[in-house]
Amino acid sequence: MFKDSLTLPKPFSLGLTLLCGQCFRWEGPDLGGWFQGVAGRAFWRLKQEGRGLQWECSSELVDGKTPSEWLARYLCLDDDLETWSRSLEADPILGKPLKLLAGLRVLRQDPWECTISYMFAQGLSVSVIRKALKKFCVEYGRSIPGAPGFYAFPEASALTELSPDFLRPFTNNYRARADRVIRVARAVEAKVISLEHLRGIPCDEAREALTALDGIGPKIADCILLFSMDQASAFPVDRWVLRAMKRYFRSVKVLGAGEEAPTPVHYLKIVRKARAAFGDRCGVASEYLFLYLRLLEDEKLRQELTPYCQNPGLFFALSENSHSSINSPINRTQRPRKSL
Repeated sequence: MFKDSLTLPKPFSLGLTLLCGQCFRWEGPDLGGWFQGVAGRAFWRLKQEGRGLQWECSSELVDGKTPSEWLARYLCLDDDLETWSRSLEADPILGKPLKLLAGLRVLRQDPWECTISYMFAQGLSVSVIRKALKKFCVEYGRSIPGAPGFYAFPEASALTELSPDFLRPFTNNYRARADRVIRVARAVEAKVISLEHLRGIPCDEAREALTALDGIGPKIADCILLFSMDQASAFPVDRWVLRAMKRYFRSVKVLGAGEEAPTPVHYLKIVRKARAAFGDRCGVASEYLFLYLRLLEDEKLRQELTPYCQNPGLFFALSENSHSSINSPINRTQRPRKSL
């Protein structure tokens, strides 16, 4: 194993970043505070100690870069999160999430891995997704030298000739979903679509290209764009973010969108409202809203993530007042902004 350390920018929370639900191949921490996982076809161990990040990597080079260079890019350490957070610290919607979840960063994941992971993930809990993807990688991925028992994410070429029945165990027995994953693999392998190309075109055009693939709706497309393609204006609207938008924007509440998922037309209207409210980095804001709403309702998750918050006192207040906060009519309507 190759070892070294990185100096971390402010703010940064390794625990929040790896455990918030944006990625699925990290485990931990162990009793020594180490996380371990596979990223960039290499095995990693990571531990944060204040402003320092200790890392161990199975490979001397990762995608042609030194481990330190690759890891800094993967963790988005070049993102000026501090300036962005300060600009919104008085925001009536994002103020509390930004304080509570200080240091949460959006990762730069591999586009192919992110695409297939989120296709698998639809409707499943994070724990189920992690187990399914681990088995999937063991079955079809390549073993990682120097890391027994750990496997790289399968390449598209490993899936193109499979029958959907082979992938059913990893899709919660949804044969149709398995079939869609295989068809996307064939499209990528045949260069019908270039996932890397989507990084450099406007976000809305990239979403249209992804949703043209069977099995990828607007929410999954925005997850892929935000978490792997530097498209910070992608705004994934799942049930948690939809609740937040309904709570703070009366115009969203009267759209008539369902409780769990908006219609495609309503989805685009919500994205436009988010961009108007939070700017061209509204996707980063969505991750804070997503995790904040989950914490309001999930006591087990609050207990798990408390050690990684830089403002733990807010956690205790949140735990005591979560029920009233969720149902507060003031929270749902109070919005000292211009109408959108």
